[in-house]
Amino acid sequence: MKGCVFCNFKDKEVIVYEDKKCFVAVDLKPINKYHIMVIPKKHYEDFIELPDSLASHLFLVAKRLSLAVRKACNPMAIHHISDDDITREGFNLVSHYKFHIIPRFKNDRVAMKWDRYDLSLEERALVAKQIKSEL
Repeated sequence: MKGCVFCNFKDKEVIVYEDKKCFVAVDLKPINKYHIMVIPKKHYEDFIELPDSLASHLFLVAKRLSLAVRKACNPMAIHHISDDDITREGFNLVSHYKFHIIPRFKNDRVAMKWDRYDLSLEERALVAKQIKSEL
């Protein structure tokens, strides 16, 4: 796709893995220096657009690369994150699907504070029913 930085990726020296379907590169603006992304070569904007065979392939590649990251930098944890900007309001900086592998360290300055809801069993059951009705 014209204009897409991932469809026209030029920084070959930061690619850590590549095959016919995807490549893995160090993020341009990483959370930390070992932050990498698994990126399909064909342009897809959202996770749900991925063909099942490609989604499976990307996850298997991510699993392999996650192990390599563990060995390379000995993190305390790893976040595996994918984001879809459904409303196209800027939640996703590049509109090309990618799967982030972000190792975490004790003092890495990454603030991921999730305020959690206290839902009753009945409220959770209602949510489950709403989602099930969409399957």
